[in-house]
Amino acid sequence: MQLIQANSDEVKKQWDKLVSLHGASVFSESIYLDATAENWAVLYTDDFKSGIACPFVVKGGVKILVTPFFNRYMEWVGDLIPEEEIMEALKKEFPVSDLQIGRGFSLNQQMYQKLDPGKLKLNQQAKRSLNKSTEYTVTRAEDISSMMELVRNELSNRIHGINEQTLPILEDLVTRYRSRRMGQFNLHKENVWLGGLWILENDSTVLYLKGTTTEEAKKSGGMYKLMLAAIEYAHSKGKVFDFGGSNVESVRRFNLNFGAEDSVYSRLSWNNAPFWWKIVKLIRDKWIKK
Repeated sequence: MQLIQANSDEVKKQWDKLVSLHGASVFSESIYLDATAENWAVLYTDDFKSGIACPFVVKGGVKILVTPFFNRYMEWVGDLIPEEEIMEALKKEFPVSDLQIGRGFSLNQQMYQKLDPGKLKLNQQAKRSLNKSTEYTVTRAEDISSMMELVRNELSNRIHGINEQTLPILEDLVTRYRSRRMGQFNLHKENVWLGGLWILENDSTVLYLKGTTTEEAKKSGGMYKLMLAAIEYAHSKGKVFDFGGSNVESVRRFNLNFGAEDSVYSRLSWNNAPFWWKIVKLIRDKWIKK
């Protein structure tokens, strides 16, 4: 196996062809990785018919395999090979790993939720919330600046990973997909904009990326109204709706209220860095927690 740095258009085009051929997720696309990853490469089999994108950072001269913000997981693309072979190759290239990974891996499983066409089934909680939201209407139109401002105001103090350092990454991501496969659903009450959500679309799936509403609209079922509109859009095109997923139980329950089903992915974690590097990291982590 060999690691190829994604530092040219030619490398990225070759990788995107493989991603498209095997119907991999949007998380594996070069445009998504360019927006979210500080650095990335592709670990290929010797025949270049299979591989995995490898986002990484370099700290203290040590390459660390990471899951970028707003990216759920990486995945093996192409014909499966033994999990042990992939792990061995990754450990050879990256002394440290904290990578979430899907497709073909069974270690340290975590969950996300998805909903296949024809499987929408609202439970009583969803029905009650939607009944409260009848005064709202939903439209589709891009307004990235308004959404970014609301996300900053409503989510940055409540959701881990959304802050002044990561918000520019999110804005870059939606801007790169703008007018292509990014869609925005908006919530209104008497022509007043109250929030929205973003989706990213590929040939088989509509992914919920991020969304929020004002606190008043949230209490009145606004997010249920928006999410239902996005689900119905996906299913009208015969596509799976991907909720983005969360191991936070309250978010998982919200998704399950629409009839969503759990799907699993894995986490690859190791630290084979030099002893001095581990000590420096331990001291740094303790300092940050203060």
